[in-house]
Amino acid sequence: MTSCTSVHYSNVCTTHKAKEQEPPRLPLNHQQEDAALTDRELLRRHLEAVWSLNLPPFDDEMQEIELPAEVAPPWALYLARIADAEVAIWRAGVSPEQRADLLDRARRAGERWEPALAMRREVAHAAPIIAPERLAAAQRLARTLVAADASMLGAFEAESAAYYLDPRVAPCIGVVVDGKLLSVAHSSRQTPVACELGIDTRPEARRRGYAAAATILWTALIQRRGLTPIYSAFTWNGASLRLARAVGYQPRIAGVYGPVPAPPHPAGEGAGG
Repeated sequence: MTSCTSVHYSNVCTTHKAKEQEPPRLPLNHQQEDAALTDRELLRRHLEAVWSLNLPPFDDEMQEIELPAEVAPPWALYLARIADAEVAIWRAGVSPEQRADLLDRARRAGERWEPALAMRREVAHAAPIIAPERLAAAQRLARTLVAADASMLGAFEAESAAYYLDPRVAPCIGVVVDGKLLSVAHSSRQTPVACELGIDTRPEARRRGYAAAATILWTALIQRRGLTPIYSAFTWNGASLRLARAVGYQPRIAGVYGPVPAPPHPAGEGAGG
């Protein structure tokens, strides 16, 4: 490995935007600019969103970062493989001996969480450019959910309406068929510049294009707001990874981090990120 640069950051919590009327459609060049994000910039925005960090731009040659003591992510190491490099991000206070052990564990970790290694693998994806005809097709199935849909949200997931209708997770997109809510996409995590997708579909409604339609519309609305949509999933979550490919999201970051507890549904498929 080439010599690396150690960078120290201060911790600032991310903020949430209040829900507003949807702004006019942005020109295509905004989507093109979003699609052209470097791997390191996508990594930075992903880490900010998931772990509520506020990080300055990553240097193009950066291969190692040590976070300051006041920043306390739930892992000691996040190891990212991108197209041209391996980037290690360390929590403060990890000794050289611990670093060597954690790097070895991260590199040996498989797709599924193992107790002996305690490492999670994920894939972070960059958003596609949504063609107008594809958006129009998605809008025939999916729409923005509003306060009047609270009872349907409660039937979809008990006591979930307050969460899904909170402006901090907007836009919340749903697919409703015969008065029944079958799929919901929302902003599970937000920063001033990026949003991470959260998507859930009723088991009996999977593989019918509903989750794809909701994801396409969510992606387009996030891009209209001038924000970066990010799709991340655990590597064991085959259903989520297939959905990302179907919508056109491109895998850009292969991440592994830990030590952490077992993720939800470690032996099956569910929400990733």
